[in-house]
Amino acid sequence: MRVVIIEDQGFYLDLLTDALGSRGITVVGRATTEPEALRVIDETAPDLAVVDIRLSKDREDEGLQVAERVRAQYPDVALLVLSAYLEPAYAERLLTMERPPRAVGYLGKDRLGDLDELLRAFHTVTRGGLMIDPDIVSQLMSRRRVEDPVDRLTPHERRVLSLLAQGRSNLGIAQELNVKISTIERQLSTITDKLGLAQATDLGRRNVNLRVLAALAFLRGTRS
Repeated sequence: MRVVIIEDQGFYLDLLTDALGSRGITVVGRATTEPEALRVIDETAPDLAVVDIRLSKDREDEGLQVAERVRAQYPDVALLVLSAYLEPAYAERLLTMERPPRAVGYLGKDRLGDLDELLRAFHTVTRGGLMIDPDIVSQLMSRRRVEDPVDRLTPHERRVLSLLAQGRSNLGIAQELNVKISTIERQLSTITDKLGLAQATDLGRRNVNLRVLAALAFLRGTRS
């Protein structure tokens, strides 16, 4: 996997470069500013761009702008945005860069301490999937809204939905909950019905829709 790191702090740049190299991930470029980032991505053609959400003291969301420009100019490059402070509104902004959202993730910088989890996020987004930090999902699951459709779910169904919104596959959810994959598929169908999400004729497509719509429902629900 070929990775470009966009980060204004040299400490994190060196830390992440060394850690990824030890796991066989090739860091083909590094950048500290938006112009540098676009130039390096153009020159190195990476599989993934890892972007710090704050690249300067003047703006808190410059990394989001970088992510948006990369997606617009180089749509085949997967994106993983890192942030010291997790904001649901930032996650929603990333998920609405294009419809349907794909190949994008949002994680807290504290995940750098768990390289296995970080690499799982890398592989998820480079394969076209979504990855939302579990802490964001926990925040959203704990907030109550008037007539929240999530209230229709059982505690177990909420757990399944939480894992799904984090970017877990059906297999991953089944392994986490120690149940059959077919059981998860049936439960996802039930969750889809209870939430009133868009239906599709085949289960594979419906699961993709559910992941996207579930994450967006959580994120938008925190605005009120």
